[in-house]
Amino acid sequence: MRTVIGIDLGTTNSAVACMDGNEPLVIPNDRGNRITPSVVAINGPDDVLVGESAKNQAVVNAASTITAAKRVMGSGTVFTIGGRTYTPEQVCSYILRKLRKDAETFLGQPVQDAIITVPAHFSEAQRRATQEAGRLAGLRVRRLLNEPTAAALAYAYRTPGDRRILVYDLGGGTFDVTCLQKEGNTFSVLASEGDNHLGGVDFDALLLDRVLGEFERNSELNFRSEPILMQQLSEMVERAKIELSTSESTRILIPFFGGAGAGAPLHLSYEVNRNEFYDLIDALVRKTVKLTMAAVRSAGFGLRGVDSLVLSGGSSRIPLVHTYLKRALNLERVSLVNPDEIVAMGAAIQGALLSDQSDTVHVRDVTAYNLGVEIEGDHFVTILPRNSPVPARTHRTFTTVSDRQSSVEIHVLQGEEPAASRNISLGRFLLSGIQEARRGEARVQVSFEIDEDALVWVTARDLRTGAQQNVKVTPVSDGTGAALDIEVADRVAALVERVEQMYAQEQFRLDAEFRAEIEHTIRRASEATSGADLRALHECHLALETIIGELHVELGRSEAEQ
Repeated sequence: MRTVIGIDLGTTNSAVACMDGNEPLVIPNDRGNRITPSVVAINGPDDVLVGESAKNQAVVNAASTITAAKRVMGSGTVFTIGGRTYTPEQVCSYILRKLRKDAETFLGQPVQDAIITVPAHFSEAQRRATQEAGRLAGLRVRRLLNEPTAAALAYAYRTPGDRRILVYDLGGGTFDVTCLQKEGNTFSVLASEGDNHLGGVDFDALLLDRVLGEFERNSELNFRSEPILMQQLSEMVERAKIELSTSESTRILIPFFGGAGAGAPLHLSYEVNRNEFYDLIDALVRKTVKLTMAAVRSAGFGLRGVDSLVLSGGSSRIPLVHTYLKRALNLERVSLVNPDEIVAMGAAIQGALLSDQSDTVHVRDVTAYNLGVEIEGDHFVTILPRNSPVPARTHRTFTTVSDRQSSVEIHVLQGEEPAASRNISLGRFLLSGIQEARRGEARVQVSFEIDEDALVWVTARDLRTGAQQNVKVTPVSDGTGAALDIEVADRVAALVERVEQMYAQEQFRLDAEFRAEIEHTIRRASEATSGADLRALHECHLALETIIGELHVELGRSEAEQ
């Protein structure tokens, strides 16, 4: 039977695990270490270093070294090295490929299937980007498992009895907190909170800024303009942060640096104590505790209490975190687990469950965001609320906003804000062929379906004519790849159709300059959909969305004048 490995793809470190009998086992890498730095050095198309080897050469090759790529997954960010561009998905695929190779060497057999963990508050775009990274690494991603859920699964797998579990997952780049209920062999996620841009790298940045300020005052040099020195200092600051979890103070030292005045070398040194570091990160740690208590209240744990507090992620080792959590939750101790490995172990357990290699355990997760659509007036209507159990399917019925409307545009969004424009767009599509009728008479049912990976499918159907459109929503990004080309081209084609319909109704009310702009954009978009220029497709997508907004304004102005 095929082994399904579990991968914790982290911002700063990653790990891979498998099941050894009925126990999860973290697989060592080619250097014998159980965690691998999430660092990639690209020295050429066929010369890519991953892990310790990439991290070790970063000081002398900072310009070709990429760190924390996970933090910008699905954002459209690209890295340019040696005149070539690399997406975060490509960079993360190098890490996944390395973990896969280590697993194959350890197991002595090919590995194709994997469970990959993601932060609970990863967006739709970030989840699809993670799947794409797995595909590029030659893996079949059997499931995207939320990191706190994986940690709880690993902890409770060998812990008998029913219990209320709170997982506090503070990693290198993201923070999640999840409340789960374990009843028999069923794990049910009750509530989740988090922040995708809060983690250990933010603590590092605060301490680095303090050290830089001190060194620059003493040397009158601009350290920030020296990439190699900045890389060296960043690594020192990270080590200092780790040391402060077990020591009261530590020293950051750069001896025999440069020359000052008559050329004498500088000996730069800065001693930082634990209290000073705590003052720097206090506001961020308090924010995590605030989110934790919000999850506890949403889960209904407030009155009943928490049976087990599980810490995950390397930054959860910081003693200040323990102090605040024990005080807020009225706990005397926290569960002793390895926060660097527990997520990978939980993913391996989930892989075994999917492959029927272990006793049946049921895991039920929840959505991390509200999912819904935009309606007239920039309003966001939630169709699938946050913390809904997944998989799930729900629907809501809408109507038209103008007479004899033959199509409707469905704008799918994810977020918490009442204004649609302030939420994350997951995409737009057009439902054509609806029954023409007076305003408010047509009935269009919009259905949302979300699977175990928290990936979303949307269906719009005219209840009278039966006209239907199904889409797998995918946000617009600046990524690359043939699959993205097709998806973006389809969205641009739908927007062109929508603009053409609105333009036909409004063109006589528009000034000549605006008409010329619309016609030019339609021609350019039509050319882009038949070509292979992904950047042009994205530019046309943005231009068409802008025109649709302006046409809505013109339509509203015309109706007001009538």
